[in-house]
Amino acid sequence: MEIILKYLNVIALASVKFFWATPYAYMFRLTEIETFVMIQLGGILGFVFFYYFFSFLLKELKLVWPMIYYITPRIFKVRFEQWLDLRRYRKLTANKFTRKNKMIARVRRRFGMPGIVILTPILLSIPLGALLGTKYFHHKRSFIPWMLLSIFVWGIVSVLFFGIFMPH
Repeated sequence: MEIILKYLNVIALASVKFFWATPYAYMFRLTEIETFVMIQLGGILGFVFFYYFFSFLLKELKLVWPMIYYITPRIFKVRFEQWLDLRRYRKLTANKFTRKNKMIARVRRRFGMPGIVILTPILLSIPLGALLGTKYFHHKRSFIPWMLLSIFVWGIVSVLFFGIFMPH
């Protein structure tokens, strides 16, 4: 029973913060093979779950929103409308081309999908990579296979890297 809880812990961490799951698994004294299998399972299941979850939120919630708004109590509607008005005002009065906005646009144009695919397992988190992929690359059928390949390759790299530098 204890080993199953260790496996589930590593899978849960790998589904959110993939890169840190390997040292976490080594803290539990799992072997390299067990570590590799558990982080791959967690990373792939986490990405697939979050990708389709965010896809649902971004697409289907638009259809359900009127019904949710209808059954919401009036006090929440009033606060929500105030928040929306403030947001609209800030959007109208905001600077359109700030230095930060230009940098974000430049990075997205320059690196695009390969940048997100490569950086998600190590620097970004799996949920953030899935959200960015769902939002910007949902029309590209190759995004999911490339992301799964990236998770697989970074899993190998992390097991080898931490296997050398961490005693277990």
